[in-house]
Amino acid sequence: MKKITLYLLLFLTAAGFSACNYLDIVPDERDKEEDAYKDVQAAERFLYSCYSFMPNPNNATGSLDFMTGDEVTTAFENESFASFPQGVFTASNTVISYWNTLFNGIRQCYKLMNNLDKVPGLPENTKTQYVGELKFLIAYYHMLLVRCYGPCIIVREEVPINTAPSDYAARSPLAECIQFITDTFDEAAEILPDTQSPQNTGRGTRIAALSLKAYILMYYASPLLNGNSELAGQLINNDGTALMSPDYDATRWATARDAYKAAIDAARAAGYTLYTEDAGRVSNPCPENDRLRLLRTNLLTPPAYNKEVIWSKVFNEGIYGLQKKSAPGSNQNYNGVGPTMNMLRRFYTNNGLPWNVDPTTKDLNEFESIPLNSVNTVATFADSTTAVIAMAGRQTSQMNLHREPRYYAWISFHNGFYEITNDANNPGYQAAYYQRNGNGGQVITDFRYSSPFGYGRAERNHSLTGTLNKKGVHPDNTARGNDASYTQYTWPVIRLSELYLGYAECCAESGDAATAKAYIDPIRTRAGIPTVDESWGRVGITPNANQMVDIVRQERQIEMYLECQNFWDMRRWLLAEAYFNLEGKGDGIHRNYTGFNVFGNTDAEFSAEINIPGIRRSFEHFHYLLPIPSQDTYNNHNAIQNPGY
Repeated sequence: MKKITLYLLLFLTAAGFSACNYLDIVPDERDKEEDAYKDVQAAERFLYSCYSFMPNPNNATGSLDFMTGDEVTTAFENESFASFPQGVFTASNTVISYWNTLFNGIRQCYKLMNNLDKVPGLPENTKTQYVGELKFLIAYYHMLLVRCYGPCIIVREEVPINTAPSDYAARSPLAECIQFITDTFDEAAEILPDTQSPQNTGRGTRIAALSLKAYILMYYASPLLNGNSELAGQLINNDGTALMSPDYDATRWATARDAYKAAIDAARAAGYTLYTEDAGRVSNPCPENDRLRLLRTNLLTPPAYNKEVIWSKVFNEGIYGLQKKSAPGSNQNYNGVGPTMNMLRRFYTNNGLPWNVDPTTKDLNEFESIPLNSVNTVATFADSTTAVIAMAGRQTSQMNLHREPRYYAWISFHNGFYEITNDANNPGYQAAYYQRNGNGGQVITDFRYSSPFGYGRAERNHSLTGTLNKKGVHPDNTARGNDASYTQYTWPVIRLSELYLGYAECCAESGDAATAKAYIDPIRTRAGIPTVDESWGRVGITPNANQMVDIVRQERQIEMYLECQNFWDMRRWLLAEAYFNLEGKGDGIHRNYTGFNVFGNTDAEFSAEINIPGIRRSFEHFHYLLPIPSQDTYNNHNAIQNPGY
């Protein structure tokens, strides 16, 4: 009899994860099992239930990886997600764990796959596609397990419910896990269509399968799992089986590189392309600059109008989601998601260089409070377009000037603009802080302590950093005197730009600087900054492969800001200890988690760097892998716990 762990014996619902409309229906376990296969409609509902075990990618209260890296801090340190940056999760109290949820999703997939022949009238082509989608989900759920926990238990089939505890499975060696995942993605890709219809948004496709295969191969090639002799020495099964190799294997980067290239080629052939022209789906005329508008609307534009989005999910974020938590304070806009100083420093100057490298900025005092006038409030970008980025007649910190378009599209800084709609008849924002423009407009965000958007405005609804996030917040959201609306949209899980960045990283790690540049340059051009060679040529450098690794990493940190990547990237690069603790090397400074002086009541007082008040940040060495719930390792003595837990 094949071995199985306890999680395959107990069917648990996917509690804590909301899903899009077609995923909300999960077969009732109390019904007779045959009812799930009684007709085509029942089988379709069963298929939808298999997707319901997916973690919500933009769950602002209960996500492992959304706001839990070092990109932002929030005023909502009481919510479940905050336990992860605080480092207060354990094996006995995992707070948020995908372990049982994902294994039960795998079980659900095998159960349907094994019973499709029982469905009367199910067309063969539909049955074949269902098999492809189920294989896609089985591979995806195993991929998430490896990313969370390292070597996992491979589930190759539905197993008997009465398996004896002595036959529960042990964790499989990492190489076997990766082989199973990539093989299963390949099997799914052979069956699945390149695209799904708009009403089936979120269901698996061939391009998504190839993209995820490339991603897990890149993860496998990264320092966390490649040549980590310390971790390899600790991950050994009870029978002496080593779960990881201690040796660095450079060929893993080449394998991942080839997988990314195959995914990119398939995506292009299927019509996917970078989003380079605003699709006109936002009615607020702000921001007016085409470049800023393009960058702001990319995530918000439905896949039917945005061919950069390869796979997205329709999860309802709810009233405590990213949009309302990020928007400037009003009734039911919570003013509380603030980018950290480390994140702000990752954004380039308008010349496409780090602030401390660019000759025009490196000798400037970042925190000098600069009077704003009709000249310095106008930013000029690489495409020669201009944009008014702050309110003349006020002041802001020097570091908010001379920046790239993504900074202005996604970051709201002191006396800069936040594009959002203010109800004309029942306004949520004071007229003194709002510029109306047709049927929309923008807030002027003053973050001094006693100002409307400052730290002193409310007991909890305030920015801890003196900045606010704009990425993923729809400019058509409306603030009113008694409430505030938010605009629901599909959340991108995979974008073509991530494939370009993954391919560029693998090329740089493989020693191919030229190809790495060729694939991040289109992203930089779309972002409104010069190419790599144009930018670094200003300081007499033509980046080689080693330098390109750092450049690609920084580009990834910027482009994928707040898209559930930072939490994992810092882990796979083995950089989380340096950046996820209050004290660490950070970006060449002695501390992390700093922001502007939110206690300052004048512009000059505000324009200073302080430790972010009232937060706890702790990343221990063993946090690179997450804990398996202790109840599972207690019941399954063959499944070893991750080191440190």
